[in-house]
Amino acid sequence: MNFFVRFFVGYVLVAALAVLLGMKLFTDQLVPGVRQSVEETLLQTANLLAEFASQEASENKGITDIETLFQGYQKRRFQARIYGVLKTTPNLRVYVTDQNGIVVFDSENHDVGKDYSRWLDVRRTLAGAYGARTSPEEENGVVGSVMYVAAPIMKDNRIVGVLSVGKPSRSFQSFIDLTLEKAWESALWLFALALLLALAFSYWMTRDLRRLVDHANEVAQGTRDRIPIEGRSELRRLAQALEHLRTELDGKAHVEKVSQLLAHELKSPIAAIRGAIELLPDETDSERRIRLETNIATETTRLQRIVDGVLNLARAENRGRLDERQYIAFDDLVQDVVNERADRLASKSLHVKTALSPTKVSGSRFLLRQAVGNLLDNAIDFSPRNGALEVNVSQEDDQVQLTIRDHGPGIPDYAQPRLFERFYSTPRPDSGERSSGLGLNLVQEVARLHGGHIELHNHPHGGAEARLNLPVAKNT
Repeated sequence: MNFFVRFFVGYVLVAALAVLLGMKLFTDQLVPGVRQSVEETLLQTANLLAEFASQEASENKGITDIETLFQGYQKRRFQARIYGVLKTTPNLRVYVTDQNGIVVFDSENHDVGKDYSRWLDVRRTLAGAYGARTSPEEENGVVGSVMYVAAPIMKDNRIVGVLSVGKPSRSFQSFIDLTLEKAWESALWLFALALLLALAFSYWMTRDLRRLVDHANEVAQGTRDRIPIEGRSELRRLAQALEHLRTELDGKAHVEKVSQLLAHELKSPIAAIRGAIELLPDETDSERRIRLETNIATETTRLQRIVDGVLNLARAENRGRLDERQYIAFDDLVQDVVNERADRLASKSLHVKTALSPTKVSGSRFLLRQAVGNLLDNAIDFSPRNGALEVNVSQEDDQVQLTIRDHGPGIPDYAQPRLFERFYSTPRPDSGERSSGLGLNLVQEVARLHGGHIELHNHPHGGAEARLNLPVAKNT
């Protein structure tokens, strides 16, 4: 799971928990808050009606006026839409008891004459305290509850009765349900907004990480670029530390690579010089001595060119480009490399068929000679005695192609993916010996520096075929 997904999932989980916790706190407070509001309203209503009943008691009118009042109230119909809930009929219940708790009036005419002195609202009010209760009640087969709040009926500063006002919970449950519905809708919108913020936050938090990963990939591919993270963030300091580490490792790897390349390229001329030096003391023929001395001088010059060339290649690799370019007749360069290998070709009785079309490329003459020489040396090493080599140079559109084919055993399947790995080599069919494994790696690097590429595969009719493709020089 990448960093973006981790940040996003973490942020979403936190947002979801926050929304759920907020909704739980809201719902936990909603119902008690609504009931408190209803109870306060019932308290005011009960005291208002109790005052009306107290005046009737003072005038010894009984409860006639209360009965008339509620008969008119229950006949009322209204169209009141309160916060989306439609109210059309009265739903208050009122009952009145005497000083002993016996019901003398019931707005629903159910319990007149019954003893209510045991009910909490009546008992506490008769005792001079605040009386209220919530009791279960069944209506039309539906079980609900009714909240009652009572107030004392006074006469001559004495409690002579109780007036209790009741309201069924179903009458205000619709407000609770509507509020919860809107609250959850708001919570979902809030969560959707949190998701968008999570995407933006996760993208912002992982942006520098993605830049750092891209930078690391570019460095691994040989593309040089500045550190992509600005400011003084922890990630920039990490990027700087990694860049410093990369530079140190590159430096060590560069020294090691130059040493390996020098060892590989110097081996052949050193062997030639050593052989000439060993033969020179015993040689009496003046012409042969001159030839040996000439070979020593020639190989010494070649050593100097190799050292200079490898150092140039190392600098080019380190910079990722060639310092100097020149226009080169590539067909002539290939012919020169073939002529230089005349002795090796003769030692294995190899016949070379060449078809070299006039072409020009731009680049380093030395590096291209080394690359072509390595490809030709490989073909010679894997060719059977008395065999043939085919060396062709052609141009197609804006590409120059060199193909070198041998008629040897070909490339083993297991070796195909690793041909251009440094130090990887397959045994030569004649001797079983292996090379240093740097030749093809050098060819690949030279091709890259010149904007080309190298391919090496088995030919359909036997043997192996190398194809070096280079861009045509723009100005010829």
